[in-house]
Amino acid sequence: MKKFISLFLIIILISLSLLTAFSQEKPSIASESGILIDYNTGKILYGKNIHKKMYPASTTKVITALLTLENGNLDDKITIDYDLGYIDGSSMYIKKGETFTVEELLKAMLIRSANDAAVVLANYISGSVDEFTKLMNKRVKELGGKNSHFNNPNGLPDENHYTSAYDLSLIAREAMKYDKFREIVKTPYIKFSPTEYYPYERFFRNTNRFLWGVGGRNTMEYKGQIVNIKYDLIDGIKTGYTNVARQCLISSGEKDGFRLISVVLKSEGKDVYRDSRTLLDYGFENYSLKKIVSKKEIIGSKEISFTKERTLKYGPATDFNIVLRKDEDAKNISKKIILNPKLNIPIKKGETIGKIEVYQNKKIISKINLISLNDVNSVLFNLDINKLLRKSLTILKISLEILIGLIIVCLLIRFINKKIRKKKNLS
Repeated sequence: MKKFISLFLIIILISLSLLTAFSQEKPSIASESGILIDYNTGKILYGKNIHKKMYPASTTKVITALLTLENGNLDDKITIDYDLGYIDGSSMYIKKGETFTVEELLKAMLIRSANDAAVVLANYISGSVDEFTKLMNKRVKELGGKNSHFNNPNGLPDENHYTSAYDLSLIAREAMKYDKFREIVKTPYIKFSPTEYYPYERFFRNTNRFLWGVGGRNTMEYKGQIVNIKYDLIDGIKTGYTNVARQCLISSGEKDGFRLISVVLKSEGKDVYRDSRTLLDYGFENYSLKKIVSKKEIIGSKEISFTKERTLKYGPATDFNIVLRKDEDAKNISKKIILNPKLNIPIKKGETIGKIEVYQNKKIISKINLISLNDVNSVLFNLDINKLLRKSLTILKISLEILIGLIIVCLLIRFINKKIRKKKNLS
């Protein structure tokens, strides 16, 4: 009986520990909406009201930056030859007559969160703010956004200007593909020299305290300890705040080549940083990036007759990674190599010659181009032997068909002649 009770208690303790571990895996955030995704694959690792319509405040400027990078030229110089009028909120105080490069305006918009710079960039890209917002709404749909409608390029309050944590994660992931965007959003400070129209140096600190917040008011309580808001794993992206949207933050963090993106919306005070770090730490602690296909790998080879090299070596055109829980193995991941049925000689190194299909639990999750890793040339003056053989076989087939047709015609004529002779003999 005692052994039974002891065994029963052990089972209960193990179950409780497993439940505790599981509960620890699912973080709790104070923000009204939040999401955590893997940058490389886009996989959602955590979500809270991810499709709920939310006011984005200045996180809007991420899509403004994305459209500028996609449609503009960083070196273009823009002279502001019109009066911007009064623009509420953060500003770089642009004066009529001043000239800035597109890159300088991007920096002011993303680091200072300058609302006036966003308007200038919108006019530069589309000719007007109204036309630019059409482009914004078109682009977010192209990225797979489900609940967004943008009415301005900077996120100033507007009842019909909204998005979701999910949509912002898609926008941020796309923007982070640009090296220049990454460079700007991790920059702690920026300064502009005096101009003829603004005779003072402009010096701005990044609104994102994850990049510089140390000591005093830049500390917060995190997991029972007082820590600096500055967090070395985080390298951007963008803050936002209005009275209605409250504190908003898109963050990017990288650890050992594994990059995650978090979005938290409608937070209060330092909760915006606490929740963002909670999500990123949760991702790094519980997930890892597993390389399934390496572009440095030789997948296989194929002998090809009548060629100088005699063998075609092939491998993937790109790497392919997948995010797995750290306690999850890759046994349920499989690959299928599919070579093109017709390989035309010559084959150049880097030429696409097939596909690699990647499956998870027998369900296809990706197709990767299979490329030649070496040149393959014909022994006969670089003629395509396979193509030549196929043509020869086609000609032979046609010739046989013609020959059979002639034989049938001859037999038919012979049969008809025989019938005619038989009738003559009978008459």
